[in-house]
Amino acid sequence: MSTDLTPLLSRFVSHMNDEDSAAFSACFTEDAVVEDEGHTHRGRAAIQAWIANAFANYAPKLEVANVSITEAGSVISGMVSGTFPGSPIMLHYHLVHDEAQISHLRCEV
Repeated sequence: MSTDLTPLLSRFVSHMNDEDSAAFSACFTEDAVVEDEGHTHRGRAAIQAWIANAFANYAPKLEVANVSITEAGSVISGMVSGTFPGSPIMLHYHLVHDEAQISHLRCEV
């Protein structure tokens, strides 16, 4: 089990926990895709709007429990707490990325 984050993944987690939607969305490519709770968000502007809404409504905070490397990128698993029903919950963030940016994110329970 590892919690070592690359610089990109460290920014992803830090900007999420700081509730900085502009910096968070800058971790993604212009044409990135996010899948969360049955919805698909395409493009950096849509991703910024999605996460800004999540910050405003749920104040999510991610405590990383494990990071694993995949062929396409990484999976970050961690406890997410906030002002939503069922908080905290273990979530898994499946990320497709290179060293610089994320091109796809799928959030799963």
